[in-house]
Amino acid sequence: MQENNNNPNGEDFLNNLPVQSEEIAFKPEEMLACGKCSRTNPPTRLKCLYCGAQLEISVENAAKITPNLRKLENWESGFNLIYLPKPGNVSAETTAQIAKSVGLEKEILQKIFDLQKPLPIVRGETEKEVEILQNRLSEFGLETMLVADEKLAAENLPKRLRGLEFRDNKILLILFNNDEVEEIGVEDLVLIVWGAIFQKTIESTEARKKGETKILEATETASDEMLIDIYTKKKPHGYRILTKGFDFSCLEAEKGILARENIKKLAVKLQSAAPNAKSVDDYLSIRNVIGDIWEVEQRKDSQGLTRQRFGKFDLSNVSSSNNLQQFTKYSRLQWHIL
Repeated sequence: MQENNNNPNGEDFLNNLPVQSEEIAFKPEEMLACGKCSRTNPPTRLKCLYCGAQLEISVENAAKITPNLRKLENWESGFNLIYLPKPGNVSAETTAQIAKSVGLEKEILQKIFDLQKPLPIVRGETEKEVEILQNRLSEFGLETMLVADEKLAAENLPKRLRGLEFRDNKILLILFNNDEVEEIGVEDLVLIVWGAIFQKTIESTEARKKGETKILEATETASDEMLIDIYTKKKPHGYRILTKGFDFSCLEAEKGILARENIKKLAVKLQSAAPNAKSVDDYLSIRNVIGDIWEVEQRKDSQGLTRQRFGKFDLSNVSSSNNLQQFTKYSRLQWHIL
């Protein structure tokens, strides 16, 4: 009987298997030594595999690295890549390639490009990984600016004002909750940013039975408040005017009954007093677009068990969200791109 040479279990089959010629591992000279623990790491890493310390990355190795951006919590300090628009449109093909590079959905990135405004497109954990992305986006012809969360300092709110006084070429800033007054020249007022703070609270009562949670009752409340941030040349933290607790007497005869209308009139008066100051009033139109990079703050607090009926206890929760930190970041960004 003739031997079947196609038998996959025969010796000929094993002898004829192709030999792998491609190097799949990194060469010893390509490995990176950690400056902290001295252990070697693959050249495709930004941080040490063993101790987590940031590695020294050369320009040559940077090309091999694909940053894996972790979604940061609001309280974490990171680094932001700000898109600086130039005349002309970004093609759909280029937009798709950029979206893949930065880990954003193509549709969201397209909205940012269409707005033609300086907006955040990346928020990363380390400066190095954001710098790598910045260099790659420059290859697509995109101009960007790297701004650290530390510079935006959204956790440190602007100084709140309770009043203003306009005197010739001076503006008196009356601080909230004390008698301190700061004086600035109208030529020192360089930026006026206005928008609104939105807050929502949901109080709910839940019952748990057999591993399942059922909402028995929920009450939702929502509020919004318009505000203005103003900045001088040398103070990037700025000053804040809220409708509540502000004396609009500086409007004189123009002062109306509704605070919501008064704050709009105040923005116009500030612009009239300082015509060279940049005015930014687009936050309400872009806040949903930047929400994927700078998310609104959300939290859920348990109020514990409450007795609802004889022998029964239900769990009460309070969920809340507000855009205070998001607006503060956007407002401070405007000062940095002046």
